[in-house]
Amino acid sequence: MSRSFPVIALALFVAGAATSSTIVPGTIVSAYSKPAAPQSDEMANKVKEALKADASLNGAADAVTVTAAGGVVTLEGTAPTPQVRAKIGEAALKVQGVEKLVNKIKLPKN
Repeated sequence: MSRSFPVIALALFVAGAATSSTIVPGTIVSAYSKPAAPQSDEMANKVKEALKADASLNGAADAVTVTAAGGVVTLEGTAPTPQVRAKIGEAALKVQGVEKLVNKIKLPKN
């Protein structure tokens, strides 16, 4: 048994080295994480245009900041009423390519 251990260890080392992929220094490797999606200025611009074009919002979308990454759109800013906040979110969801909406629009404090 003592003779076979070094041979088996060497075989496993060589097999592991032959099948491993190159890891770029500074990257985090995890079986549970996906790479971060890049920012999508194009998607954010589409949503901004859709909000500006919606006449029922009466310019309320001007106080809203839109960011997008990988089909997820985030809205931040303020809206005058809960109904307008909801309309802005609904309008953003109608834009092609928007898969998920994070509505962080706040209401004015009374």
